[in-house]
Amino acid sequence: MRWASAHSDIHDAGDAAEQAAAAIASELGAEPVDLVIAFFGASHVPGVETLAETLRARLKPGCLVGSSAHGVISSTREIEAVPALTVIAARLPGVEVDPFVLASDAWAAAVDDPDAFARCAPDVAGAELVLLFGDPFSLDVEACLAAFNRHAPGIRVVGGLASAGVKPGSNALILNDWVANEGGVALALTGALRVDVVVSQGCRPVGPPLEVTRAEGNMLLELDGQPALERAEQVLLGLAEREREYLKKGLYVGRPVHSGAAERGDYLIRNLLGADRDRGIIAIGDQATERQRIRLHVRDAQTAREDLELMLSPQAFDAPARGALLFACNGRGRGLYGEPDRDITTLQSALGGAVPAGGMFCAGEVGPVGEKNYLHGHTASIAIVRAK
Repeated sequence: MRWASAHSDIHDAGDAAEQAAAAIASELGAEPVDLVIAFFGASHVPGVETLAETLRARLKPGCLVGSSAHGVISSTREIEAVPALTVIAARLPGVEVDPFVLASDAWAAAVDDPDAFARCAPDVAGAELVLLFGDPFSLDVEACLAAFNRHAPGIRVVGGLASAGVKPGSNALILNDWVANEGGVALALTGALRVDVVVSQGCRPVGPPLEVTRAEGNMLLELDGQPALERAEQVLLGLAEREREYLKKGLYVGRPVHSGAAERGDYLIRNLLGADRDRGIIAIGDQATERQRIRLHVRDAQTAREDLELMLSPQAFDAPARGALLFACNGRGRGLYGEPDRDITTLQSALGGAVPAGGMFCAGEVGPVGEKNYLHGHTASIAIVRAK
């Protein structure tokens, strides 16, 4: 198994693809490769067909997938909001690569119907990993993941939502010679590889657990038997002054992933969308469930860095990695850390060297927590690949 990664900051999509492909070919040789993954910025969306055609012609991949993004990640850099392309490619002896299109209108039935799921996601049985890229405006990724969790338990799904555009039709996805502005693409990897998945949420809980005693949809009506907003404000007023300083960077709600949730990493982080003081309710970016014990969360650069380092620390005791994929929230990067390249630097440090890597900044990151796959926010979702 061999991986290689390259990036280009050339503005023209075709020329950028040519430069990246040449660097990949010099590393892996001129023979066809099994897999090519391309992540490209908004300025390359108009030229995406030329970009894909160039990569196919130069690298002759068995499978080509790609997604547009607000920023791309290479082996050493995180390149945000400027023209950029990252390409990561691999020769995968003994590995089966099975790509499929995620049709936007097919997943509602697939959640409850195993036959519909098999049609939507063929050849995923026994997969070591499924990579998924989707358009946030047209793909119901929550339904996709619910179907995977029900009908393919134990299959881990990693990836993210395209983030180059802020309105429907402004993103682009690639699967071989197919290019689209909606839906999603995925591929299952099965066979002679081993993948470690790390999901670092970068937030930490503050205050005590709070029981949801009344809820409707995404509205928290009561917490601990009190109006939700009133109880949340009690918690915030009881925080130490140092903790209250972190509220300036945002307040989030953590939904437990299991009944014993207590520490950071035990919760799915969801945005707090707003509050109605007259009614005492809080709106969150998820469905609220009565009797859950949620916690308020804050995020800061130190917590995010420490959490990622902790999650990656076991890598030092494993065999050398061959490749890595990093999917980071748009809210991370320079905006969180105040400096560039922090997440990829932390990843490379944990892996002990210059491992070929690629990835993107996402409008939502996909990765497993416990036994199920989830759509996250504010996370770094990472797949680390080794030969088996």
